[in-house]
Amino acid sequence: MPAFLSRHLSKIIIITSLVFLLVGLYYADYLVKPTVYSYPYLFYSVLFLWAGFLFYSVCWGKVLGSEYRDIRNRTIMASAGLTIFGKYIPGRLWILLGRSAYVEKHSDHDLGPLSLLSFKEQIISIWIGFLLGLIGYNLAGNFSIGGITGMVIWLAATPLILSSLLPNIVNKIMARLMKRDINITPLDWHMIRRVVPYSILNWGIWAGGFYFLVQALVPHDVPILTGLCFPLAANIGILAFFAPGGIGIRETMIVIYLHQLGVSMAEATTIALTSRLWFLFGEAFLFIVGNTAHIARTLWRPIPD
Repeated sequence: MPAFLSRHLSKIIIITSLVFLLVGLYYADYLVKPTVYSYPYLFYSVLFLWAGFLFYSVCWGKVLGSEYRDIRNRTIMASAGLTIFGKYIPGRLWILLGRSAYVEKHSDHDLGPLSLLSFKEQIISIWIGFLLGLIGYNLAGNFSIGGITGMVIWLAATPLILSSLLPNIVNKIMARLMKRDINITPLDWHMIRRVVPYSILNWGIWAGGFYFLVQALVPHDVPILTGLCFPLAANIGILAFFAPGGIGIRETMIVIYLHQLGVSMAEATTIALTSRLWFLFGEAFLFIVGNTAHIARTLWRPIPD
């Protein structure tokens, strides 16, 4: 990688992600003004949303801590926050690469191993998010064919995720394509034990926030299972590589899930569109926190975390 690109990779990703975010929002037409039936519930939803993003950063820090002990908390928070909009760059790779590039720039560690850790954190997060979401979807849909099929796929994928089989397959494929040895290591139990509890909290808190958001936007009570709609919809959006930030895919899944719970199509559509702006509000919060952490580590570099 050229020296200039290596030095400025994180900045390039940050600027590019903001550009793609603005373009995506413009064409998606998500600027809706919903009717709010309960402002206290809306307030609770934002608090849970922000808390979830803080735990998102903690999960990233726990993965880094499984390999490196010298990366400061301010560096972890800045890397997570400043690159949060990287998901809107087509390809999904950039948010993982962006936070790794920031840590590389402000530590003595190489980009390759850091990027692998970032990828592993994403795998654990998706694995946990799908589990919680599928549990909710099956209970909401009375164990429909779609819900049962999703759980079977999750159970079948789990041994691949936790064993060395999948990394070995990827290594062989990448070696043939790139004509060089690639060493993607499997998830180790030490990392899984460290990260899984925080990942459950992360998705659980976001699920709570989504429940309060839905309750704020409808004039009737909704089941608590409504909250588990968000982990499932968000992770389906994550896996939709062709849709930057999962725009459109996540919203479609939210409408389908909520309709199974008895929410009208009109209400579900409004909630789905509003949830995009709601989550962007959380991403903006983490971006500000990341900027603050970046400034703090620059000004008070001698002070240990």
